[in-house]
Amino acid sequence: MHANIVKILDEVRGAWRYRWAALGIAWAVCVLGWVVVSALPNVYRATARVFVDSQSALRTTLKGMAIEPDVESGLTFVRQNMLSRPHLEKVALEADLGLRAATPSEKEQLINGLQQRITISTDLRTSGSDGVYRIAFDDYDRAKSVQVVGSLLDTFVEDTLGNKRASQDDAQVFLRSKISDYEKRLAEAEERLADFKKRNVGTMPNDRGDYFARLQSEMTGADDVRKTLALAEARRDEMNRQLSGEDPFVFGFDAETTRPATTGAGGGDVAARIQELERRREELLLRFTPKHPEVIAVESTLTELKARQAEELERLHKGQEATGSLSQSVKANPVYQGIRVELKRTEVQIAELRQDLAARQARVAELNRLVNTVPEVEAELARLNRDYEVTRTEYQQLLQRLETAKLSQDADRTGVVKFQIIDPPSVGLEPVAPKRALMLLAVLLMGMGAGLGTAYLLNSLRPVFQNARSLSEVIGLPVLGAVSQTWVERHHAQARLRLMAYSSAVVVLVLAFGAMLVWRDGAAQLAQRLLGAA
Repeated sequence: MHANIVKILDEVRGAWRYRWAALGIAWAVCVLGWVVVSALPNVYRATARVFVDSQSALRTTLKGMAIEPDVESGLTFVRQNMLSRPHLEKVALEADLGLRAATPSEKEQLINGLQQRITISTDLRTSGSDGVYRIAFDDYDRAKSVQVVGSLLDTFVEDTLGNKRASQDDAQVFLRSKISDYEKRLAEAEERLADFKKRNVGTMPNDRGDYFARLQSEMTGADDVRKTLALAEARRDEMNRQLSGEDPFVFGFDAETTRPATTGAGGGDVAARIQELERRREELLLRFTPKHPEVIAVESTLTELKARQAEELERLHKGQEATGSLSQSVKANPVYQGIRVELKRTEVQIAELRQDLAARQARVAELNRLVNTVPEVEAELARLNRDYEVTRTEYQQLLQRLETAKLSQDADRTGVVKFQIIDPPSVGLEPVAPKRALMLLAVLLMGMGAGLGTAYLLNSLRPVFQNARSLSEVIGLPVLGAVSQTWVERHHAQARLRLMAYSSAVVVLVLAFGAMLVWRDGAAQLAQRLLGAA
């Protein structure tokens, strides 16, 4: 470690011999660098800030009713489009920046420079597109920088809205063309369906269902009618059987007396007389034989009375009024009459059921006859209805989407997305570049480094032995002694003067650096004017 320090000190002492050359190099580099730094043009930054608000009250109100605008993708597209070559050429033309480029290569450099100097940054308040967008542009002409930022800001707002409106217009044009197409298809479907119904009247399905449902319904109905008819016929047969065992008229006593009724000339109630004579006959037969005159007389009278009764009954059956003694004793049998009424009602029901059964059997036969026709008609009708419904549904959906697109466009014109310019295009009084203080310091350090490097290089090219030790190390032999130079007072005075002059040159260099820091803006203006005049 000590040997390294000693070696470094030897190198410093050797380089010290060329201190004036090093100082001259440092001065030359610093003066030249400071002139170059001062000659650099000032760069001014123009900025503008705009706030994008897509969560407006109108958008919240129309949520679900209008198309949700994709503001984020629109803004991303606009940001990319703003840095595209065609748009930058348009900006350069509007700001008269094209006057700076006389050749195609200079124009290419101008466009590339615009791409590098334009900055679009965002400060999003939430996830999405809402937030503050900052547009900045650097240029050595303050007016041009403001003009470029203004053009970019207008493009940012107008292109964002314009792209949305253009896309909405394209969507509406597309929807209208599709609606027109579906209107034609719907009219054709309606015409085909109407023609088909006209050609197949009578074989179309109705509210009772399709062909097989109607056939099944008719067959089931016919079976039910058969069962009901069979029950009605059985009830009719039973009532006929009951009628055969009932007498239509009742013979007996009047209701007002308990003795046989009598008529003046008619000789009394025939039925009562017949009953009385039958009892008389029975009594006589208990005492006499059937050939006894009294028995024969009673039998003769009974035969006559029964014949008269039969004659009257025959008249009654024919609907004629009874005469003689039967007119007061013969009455209609209510049971017989009730059965006859129910029998007539049953016969009417049987006739109706037979007619209904015949009609149903005819319809079943008709449907069976159309078994190869009606299903095909129904299948074709179902296909036509399906095509019509699909076309009508698509048509209605397109109409709804068109109305939604119109509502969205009207909402965009009203202002669903708000653009609020926070800071209009402006430029600061102080330039943002170059950083002259740092550059002046860098030139000073560069000059001092160049001077030190020059001294070290000269010392390396023309080395000397600083002491006996370094000589012994080089030659590899011991050095027995060294003779020192004797300095008189005059030499010491000259050495001090040279040191003071050197120190003064270094101090002046540092003071010149300080002056350049203090007067860097003035020096820059002076240098730029001199360069402009040249």
